Amino acid sequence: MSVESAIDLLERRCCYCGACIAICPVSALDLGEEGPVLNREKCTNCGLCTKICPTLNVAEALKAESIVLESYTARSTKSDVLEVCQDGGVVTSLLLTALERKMIDAAIVTTSKPSEPLKPIPVIAEDSETIIKSAGSKYSLSPLLHLLRRAISTYRSLAVVGLPCHIRALWLMKSTGLRKYTDPVKLTIGLFCMNNYPYSGIVNALRTHIGVEPDDVTRIDIKRGMFIVRLKQGYEKSIKVSVLKKYATYSCRSCPDLTSWMADLSVGSIGSEDGWSTVLVRTNVGRELIKYAIDTGIIVVKKLDKEGLEVINKLSERKKRRLRITSPH
Repeated sequence: MSVESAIDLLERRCCYCGACIAICPVSALDLGEEGPVLNREKCTNCGLCTKICPTLNVAEALKAESIVLESYTARSTKSDVLEVCQDGGVVTSLLLTALERKMIDAAIVTTSKPSEPLKPIPVIAEDSETIIKSAGSKYSLSPLLHLLRRAISTYRSLAVVGLPCHIRALWLMKSTGLRKYTDPVKLTIGLFCMNNYPYSGIVNALRTHIGVEPDDVTRIDIKRGMFIVRLKQGYEKSIKVSVLKKYATYSCRSCPDLTSWMADLSVGSIGSEDGWSTVLVRTNVGRELIKYAIDTGIIVVKKLDKEGLEVINKLSERKKRRLRITSPH
């Protein structure tokens, strides 16, 4: 596929992970509102962006699904984390632990824009305060991998917390030989994801189906098939997630990965009770970090029960069926 064809395709199908912006050797790509912007005069048609794109190479994900070494339902014991977290606060607590142990110098995470609380903003967090501020799920596109270019020039060891598409892009970068970007990444935490939404889609859904303005919303949850909105007035409104299907990012329609297969640790709420997080340990790096967090009492865990695993497996198989290798139309 030519670069021109790929760019035209991505105008409709981009998941906006930010990887292409980071690795472009001539800086021909830059941040746009809901996708990368190409400077065609700078572009040399080298094709590197097409090789690491997690949307164009989505079928590669099926070849790289890693086994699960251990599975838990877990919860943080840190009160400052539990005050701001979405579920069990596990991701935030593990990042804090990795930072304190000098396993990482910083983490690439997603926080919220102060003036627009529902709009995700990727940041490089090098202190506990910034990591804690990033707690909580965001349901709109975040081009966090564009920060790799800046991060690798400053930090020798990084963590990345992202969705399956972010983690898949990192895997593709490594497979393509772009190790200067991936070698500094010592820890990857992948989040469970069924669908993601452009910010404009979230705004339209809130106004059209729930009758609220984004500024009135303090938090969004997606649980048990419901899209739950918490309002500043102190009450909640909700609709079925299925109502929002038409607002989902186009690339999600062909993504087969629910649980971030290529991550060191996969974390989500599916399979766990309210206030707890499901943790799937996939690598020895993830196993070592989890063991330390358990042994030092930073998190408490229980073995994920059979029912929880069955729910995850059922939804995983459902998402795998999305993958269709067809021409866009």
